[in-house]
Amino acid sequence: QHLGITRGRVRDVFKSLETEGLVQINKNRGASVRKVSREEVENIFEVLEEVSILIVKKVARQLDDEQNRKCLEESLVIVGKFHVDSERIIKVEDYMEENRRFWGTLAEISNNSVLSDIRGRLQAPLFRLAMEGLTVNTNHEQWIARHEEIVIAILEHDVNQASRYARKSMHDVWKAILALPDSAFAR
Repeated sequence: QHLGITRGRVRDVFKSLETEGLVQINKNRGASVRKVSREEVENIFEVLEEVSILIVKKVARQLDDEQNRKCLEESLVIVGKFHVDSERIIKVEDYMEENRRFWGTLAEISNNSVLSDIRGRLQAPLFRLAMEGLTVNTNHEQWIARHEEIVIAILEHDVNQASRYARKSMHDVWKAILALPDSAFAR
């Protein structure tokens, strides 16, 4: 009522989120964020890693465009500043937002909206686990690790090295999420 949204519209949104696999609707109990199994996380990361590598490769091919290069250089400055500031940042949301911004910028430069959409859809079911991982893990830096190296390698036209850094970044996050206790996952 406060937001001026009807119950029907809220139900429609939850149904849409259920269709996308993000929430689970329990009769007479409402909606909750759907838990994913360890196996599903592994499957998601397998695809997410390849999509991320493809984004890196496409970005490297787009560097002839001065605007894209400038955008990537600006992203490097932001990544570097975040890296320095991360020693003082304690909010989990900041790490999640920086990761979203970083990969969103690369996806935008790749000039392929489908890749951007796919990456976002793959990441969505992992957000709850990533938030939990950031909360329980004291090594927050691993969630943004390799971002600087990825950008520098792309700017130096070393696509293979950028791809290795992207793969390593994915594996670091993957390892941290899979290290969460069994209670974090669906059975």
